[in-house]
Amino acid sequence: MKLRMRSSGYSRDSSSEEDFQIKYRQMLETSKSEKGDNFITRSASSGHWLSALIPLALASPFSSSLFSTYQPQCDLPQTYNLLTMLAVGMFLESLCFFIYLNKKKENWHRSWKIILALVPIPLTTCMIKFVVLTTWPYAWCLSTVVLFLYQTVYVKILHGFPSTFTFGEACILVQSFILFLLNIFIKLYDIIFKGQTVITRDFDKLNLIVMTTLLWLSVICLLLSICSWLRHPFCVYGLISALAISATCLPLANASLPIITVWKFMFKDIMRLYITLFYAVLSSAAVCAVAWQLHRAQMASTSVRKIFHVLLVLVYTPGILYQCTLLYVAIGAALALMVIIEILRLLCIPPLGEVLRKAFKCFADEKDAGLIALTPFCLLIGCSLPLWLKPCPCLITNSQSNIQFLPLMAGVLTIGFGDTAASIFGSKYGRIKWRNGSRTLEGSLAFIVATFIPILTLNALSFISLSVVQWLVAAGAVIISALVEAHTDQIDNLVLPLIFYSIVSFIG
Repeated sequence: MKLRMRSSGYSRDSSSEEDFQIKYRQMLETSKSEKGDNFITRSASSGHWLSALIPLALASPFSSSLFSTYQPQCDLPQTYNLLTMLAVGMFLESLCFFIYLNKKKENWHRSWKIILALVPIPLTTCMIKFVVLTTWPYAWCLSTVVLFLYQTVYVKILHGFPSTFTFGEACILVQSFILFLLNIFIKLYDIIFKGQTVITRDFDKLNLIVMTTLLWLSVICLLLSICSWLRHPFCVYGLISALAISATCLPLANASLPIITVWKFMFKDIMRLYITLFYAVLSSAAVCAVAWQLHRAQMASTSVRKIFHVLLVLVYTPGILYQCTLLYVAIGAALALMVIIEILRLLCIPPLGEVLRKAFKCFADEKDAGLIALTPFCLLIGCSLPLWLKPCPCLITNSQSNIQFLPLMAGVLTIGFGDTAASIFGSKYGRIKWRNGSRTLEGSLAFIVATFIPILTLNALSFISLSVVQWLVAAGAVIISALVEAHTDQIDNLVLPLIFYSIVSFIG
């Protein structure tokens, strides 16, 4: 079976809504004409190996007890074990799918495709049965539904957004989305049907608010993709208004109104207010940077785009070290806002649609070849994945000898420090190129140095305290991340944090 990697014909130079809609329809028609198992992916390698990164990251805490004497502040919850097994099942489903795609069609009978599609179900059922200790019917039903949903969404994404993702990048995003849906449905099921309405910790209350808001936002995106008549500006703003009302005024469990819960949380700690003000200043700086680039009417250089990497370092570092719950809420709000902005841009909803499209043209790079502004989403998601994947991330405190900060900082270290230094230093001073690539040895060395400096700083300030073995593992994680950054053509904002997180989580 030959995979067709043709260009989409989509040009970011089109400015009018009519041109954009015509080219959008052309892309979808081209995608639909690729019947069966042919897909139009982004111009890069397939990235099949990325399908294992989310399961590997989720499974890494299971082995940390073998390498560390540190006692975690919370046991792995039952839901975490279940999600890990289902993530492994989705990896097996992807593996079978890739095996089928890479075999010539004439050598395969249709029954082989059915067999490959069904193999992951009994394997996942067994893992859930023996690891999570559930009943056989429950394990089988859950495995079947989740893997069928995963494969369906995965294929729909590849067909619906041609030239946007590689196979591996789509795996990471769809796996993360399915796991998010499972997590929120389990939480809502416990509240509605099991009567677990007593929520005492601030993190649990705010996490439920954020996840419910993102769930409603997912429903809005689904409705907009299905119902074309909802794409009128009046309907779009109506849906956004309904989302804002539900997010702020719809009470959950035994908690008060979400807006009151957030208000009380903000004023419990003066440091929280200072960091919130700091975040507001950084947000204003980001808006000013975009406005300045629009005024220049030029494509942003690599150095200019790295400004947003620096801003994320300034956002995530104080949040992880001092106000994890606040950061968690801010990430959810930022993700929701970015999705809304992307809806306005894609549908060219006045008055912001055209301005947002011009901003996208200024800051887009070669990886933004499809319809979606992929790079900024991956930047936020890549930095946030360690917080989302880590069990009980905000129970970690400033206690001494706490290695747990290192996995949480995976996105900041690899993207904010390492990738930024490699890009800027390598483009200016790089001379020795890696074989079969455009990255340089000097850039990779800058990545290693820039990543080690904050680790040494965290150690000097007693946020972490590593043994000799842990230092060796951390050094290995930095070097492996640098080598992957130098050689991969996948979106490194997604890849690097997961690799670093998986390695350092094995030691703590």
